[in-house]
Amino acid sequence: MIRHVLIATALMIATGGAAAAQASDDGPTSDTDFLASPLSPAPTSSPRETLQSFRLLAGAATSDLVAAFQHADNAESRLWVESDNVRRLKRDAIENLRRATSTMDLSRIAPANQRTVGINSVFLLQETLKRVPLPDPQSIPDVADVETGAAANGWAIPGTEIQMTRFESLSGGPRYLFSPETIARLPEFYDAVRDLPRQSATQMDFYQHFVSAPGLSMPIQLYNYILDLPSWTLQIYHEQAVWQWIMLAGLTLIYGGLAYLVLRGAARRTGQAQGIGRALQRLLTPILVIAFLGVYQWLCDNVINLTGDVLTYVELAAETLQTFTFAVLVMFVFNLLAALIIASPQIRKESLDASLIRLILRVIGFIVAGFVIFYGATRIGLPVYGIVAGLGVGGLAIALAVRPTLENFIGGIILYADRPVKVGDFCQFGDMFGTVEEIGLRSTKVRSLNRTLVTVQNSEFSQMSITNFSRRDANLMKTHIRLRHETRSTQLTEITDAIEEMLKSHPQVDAQTVRVCFLDIAESALDVEIWAYIKSVDYTQFLKIKENLLKKVMDIVEEHGSAFAMPSQTTYLVKGQQVPPDESDTLGPLEEALNAGR
Repeated sequence: MIRHVLIATALMIATGGAAAAQASDDGPTSDTDFLASPLSPAPTSSPRETLQSFRLLAGAATSDLVAAFQHADNAESRLWVESDNVRRLKRDAIENLRRATSTMDLSRIAPANQRTVGINSVFLLQETLKRVPLPDPQSIPDVADVETGAAANGWAIPGTEIQMTRFESLSGGPRYLFSPETIARLPEFYDAVRDLPRQSATQMDFYQHFVSAPGLSMPIQLYNYILDLPSWTLQIYHEQAVWQWIMLAGLTLIYGGLAYLVLRGAARRTGQAQGIGRALQRLLTPILVIAFLGVYQWLCDNVINLTGDVLTYVELAAETLQTFTFAVLVMFVFNLLAALIIASPQIRKESLDASLIRLILRVIGFIVAGFVIFYGATRIGLPVYGIVAGLGVGGLAIALAVRPTLENFIGGIILYADRPVKVGDFCQFGDMFGTVEEIGLRSTKVRSLNRTLVTVQNSEFSQMSITNFSRRDANLMKTHIRLRHETRSTQLTEITDAIEEMLKSHPQVDAQTVRVCFLDIAESALDVEIWAYIKSVDYTQFLKIKENLLKKVMDIVEEHGSAFAMPSQTTYLVKGQQVPPDESDTLGPLEEALNAGR
């Protein structure tokens, strides 16, 4: 506590309060009206306005922090408990730091890093300016000088490489901001002048305290505990104090292990669910990942108070993982919507409409996920538009690479449009028979007769000759019966008429299609064709009806004194006929014995 009181007192004495700080350290204060309104933009119409705005806002921020230290110490508040006045001062300080970043060109900083990099740059630039001689304010170009052509290409602080770049605002007037090159080199500038005496009465290095202290959103009393740590833990290495490196390593290990256990449990529960429950459970994992990454990033930024490149890499990594995870979450959400729609009683799960709903929502999910990734890429500073423009050069190679995928996708669209089959249909494609189980984006799955699952690419399946047996409105019964040659013509007529009458009287036979005809006198039988359509689309039921009809045909043939011919050959032998000698060698044993008996 003593160390904290000494530091706070030193800060107050050094700054002499907010008004003194502005008067002595921050240059002229004639144009300070914008400080009173948080909505008023910082004046940047000339180099003098930009430099003055930055120094006023940075000075106001540090003065608010000093006042917050003083109030927190006087109130003797306990850890994690701060008064409303202290919270207000800290909030004002953070707001002034944010407004000070408006004097900087952060366009080359990834949007995900602009806030943290901007605040860090404010402290770096403030401490650098306090260690270099600044020109007389009257010698810095003002608005009138700019209108006469001064600082047409920007302006640099004399004797330094700290530069301002001129921009044209949306209203058409000039704006001067600290250049991106200056922002990028601020750590270099600070390291070069950090050991020089400060050009002001303030002797405290706010940047060093900002780097080694906890986050600004943490209670100020926590600062006491950090100062009471061994001195070696407060040493700065690569813009972080040793205690911050230790906390980062410990947080990463503990948080990573905890996240692994939680996500593993969520994945196990997802594997046990089915249907809509499974679709809901699948949302849990990406939501947890996004939440874990968000909390981890918040702890690194606002509690451990990482700064510089380390925080930049942490933020970029977290932002990237959150973007891809959110894209996956979007696709899972559209899958859930498809499951909810298909669960409606009006839609059969195995119908083509259900498959089409899945396909449409999956495509929409992919498109939305692509926009999410596109937006995330802009957040982490990737030149997305340059990448898109570059795709025009490599478009041919990409088109060739994805050609099979596009062919399968188009084939799937053709299957949905023409609807040669739907899920649940029994069909023949090529020389294979099977039942369609799924029509996806790139392939169709068919359960074959031997119960194996056959996957056919949509591009191939859509070009095959497909016979859909499930679309039949009736099954054809076409068969031939072979009667013996001994059957007389009158018997044959009675048999065909009886079979025809029996078929026409059957309730499952389409009477208009019945045809029973004597077709041919074959070598070993009289051929009769039976033709009729059975009014049953179910093949198993058709086979049962056909079996019953064939049994009745057998009874009719037997009742009329005929019989079915069997494949046979009759040899007639004439007594006294000699077999030519030259053919004796070809006779069988039976023929030779008969000839010898003659």
